[in-house]
Formats: sequence, structure tokens, C-alpha cells
Amino acid sequence: MNSVILIPCRLESTRFPNKPLALILGKPMIQWVYEAAEKSDATEVFVITDSEQIVKMVESFDGQAILTSDEPQNGTERCEEAMEILASDGTEYDVIINIQGDEPLISSMDINRMLDLFEEEDVDVLTFIQPINIEEDYRNTNIVKAVPTSFDEGFCDVCYFSRSPVPFMDEFRPEVAFKHIGIYGFTATAFEEIKNLDASLLEEVERLEQLRWVQNHIVVSAMVTENQMIGVDTPEDLAIVEGILKQKSIT
Repeated sequence: MNSVILIPCRLESTRFPNKPLALILGKPMIQWVYEAAEKSDATEVFVITDSEQIVKMVESFDGQAILTSDEPQNGTERCEEAMEILASDGTEYDVIINIQGDEPLISSMDINRMLDLFEEEDVDVLTFIQPINIEEDYRNTNIVKAVPTSFDEGFCDVCYFSRSPVPFMDEFRPEVAFKHIGIYGFTATAFEEIKNLDASLLEEVERLEQLRWVQNHIVVSAMVTENQMIGVDTPEDLAIVEGILKQKSIT
């Protein structure tokens, strides 16, 4: 199975400017993500960005990068443009994985679990969800929640994603509370289908691109991960991630 990991990132972040270049234990955040992806069984790994500064940074640690235009509005659209660039020389992939450049705690083992599931099961779109054990996190609108339909052999389908605390609970029940991890895998067929979809109303309201797929009846499946993953949106998040990585280096 020919697979590619694309890591979209950009410098212009409202809450955290120059985020991909922020240092974590002396290493740029984008390098943490790239090196974890490179340890996986994926065929190729590319950082994709509209920033020449990021391209130079990636090349400085011998990584591969693709310079895109500044037109993409989200990570998936940037992946679409990158795939067109890769296809121009005849390269084809069976599976495309989109890992956001602000996920420095991503595990190569989880990436391999995703690749294995594409080979073993009939799935089109895969992502990760993680149990929420703290009620404060469940009610935090900065944390995207996922509502699974059912579980089967370690993965499930997701019927909805929201920034709101869903499903509604009078009293917090952690066994039905999950947060979404913004990592996506697509078959080549599903990726082509998604390219042609228009923005949906729910996507615009919630500001979640995956709702475009849900509203167009594309089944999004999810794997549960126990690996602690925190997307970095603010300098405060960066400090938390640095603490986790320090602890891992000790143990």
C-alpha cells in the first residue's frame, strides 16, 4: 500500500503567531511532528505550507516540504493542492494521511494503527478520538467533541462533531465523552470525493471542516487512542506539551 503523510502548517495564527517554529525542548514544533511521522510505516512524509520560512526550516533538518499557494482555507484544502503537485509527476497514493502541524505528541504507533486498519477494514475516512475524563474538558468549547455511534473491533463511526458539550448529560459520564484528535486518513477514492464538496452550513456554524463530510453522508470512522495528544493552539498549550515531553524523556 502506497501511503503519504501530509503535514499542513502556516505561520499566520491569530492566537499563536509563528507557531510551527516555536521551540519545544530546543526543537521546532514542526520537527517533532515530522520526525514522529517519519518513524511510521508511511511511504512518504511532506510538510506542506505557503511559507518559504517553514520550507527552509524543514529542509534544515533534512525533511521534505512542498510550497503551496496561500489560497487554501483549511488543512484539507492545502492537502488537495499538495496532492495535485505530487500527481504532476505521476505519483499516486492509496492512502493519504493529514496530520496537523500543531500535534507534536502524535505517535508513530498510532499512525501505523491507522495504516493497518486501512488494509484490514473497509473504511473511507479515519480519524482519532480520545476519552474525556475531566468534566471541565467536556464543557470546554475549545476542545472538539466527537459522538460515536457504536464500537466494533477497536473502531467506530462518528455521527457528529461539535465544540459544544455533546452528548448532553445532566451529570458527567466519562464513558460517553470523547474528544476529537485532528488527524485524518483517507483512501484515494474518498479524498477525491471530498475535494468536490461545497462548504456546508454546519461546517460554517461550528467552524469544523469534518462536518462538511458528515453532512454529505460520508462515513467518518474513528479509532480510540489512549496516547496523550494535545493540539497546540496557545503558548499555554505549548508549556503543557513541553512538560509531557520532559516527563517522557525521564521515564
